[in-house]
Amino acid sequence: MQELVPTHIKGFDEAIGGGVPQGHVVLLRGAAGTMKSTVAYYIAHWNALAGRRVLYVTLEQSPRSILGQMFELGMDVNKPSRNLHFLDLSKGREQLAAASQWLNLYSSAGESHRLEALLRGHIERTQRAGGYSILVLDSWDALEVLLEFTETRLDTFRLLEWLRGLGLTCFLVTEVAPLEDDDSSQEVEYLSDAIVNLRLDLTGPNEFQRRIQCMKMRGVCHSSDFFTLIYDAGGFEIAKAISGGEL
Repeated sequence: MQELVPTHIKGFDEAIGGGVPQGHVVLLRGAAGTMKSTVAYYIAHWNALAGRRVLYVTLEQSPRSILGQMFELGMDVNKPSRNLHFLDLSKGREQLAAASQWLNLYSSAGESHRLEALLRGHIERTQRAGGYSILVLDSWDALEVLLEFTETRLDTFRLLEWLRGLGLTCFLVTEVAPLEDDDSSQEVEYLSDAIVNLRLDLTGPNEFQRRIQCMKMRGVCHSSDFFTLIYDAGGFEIAKAISGGEL
């Protein structure tokens, strides 16, 4: 039986058949303000507490900034410190270039290919040292910019196949514009094993609710419904979505 990695969002794991199959590449997508990074960290946090080793690669915010935000939301950010490790690439090229000497990955290839080799080497070396089972990349958009994808479909396919080869369950955070919330044109969406949508819905004249949906999950019988995503007292849970017309 395939091992499942829970999200620890109350009610959501039951809706997706128990959790995410180990080794899947999962896209966490949504517009700004939909708590994508919070959900990603939450999944990392609770799996680390459950004993899984988690590597969180941040390409936008510093770990200090992320942990500060999670602390403000009521999470005990100190508890999983032994199992949850950050790889801080928030300064992008500068940090990857600095890593080239100790990784011994100088290359005569083009700059973008050299940076990709550095990134792979950095993650592989960290993964071997830590024995991680979960990887979070926050965010995929920043990674695309950093590596300067020129042939988007080919570059995305190559990178996702490499991620699958690591044997990790990967969560990729990506942002979509609000009007593109139902658009599935991005290459990474076609090539990922699972897509979890996050969005804000107008439910009244001045009221919004956050929604979560498992749009795709290969190998799992799951609900494709949107649920209301509730965060309270340091925890996420889902409830039946209420439409604006029901208010």
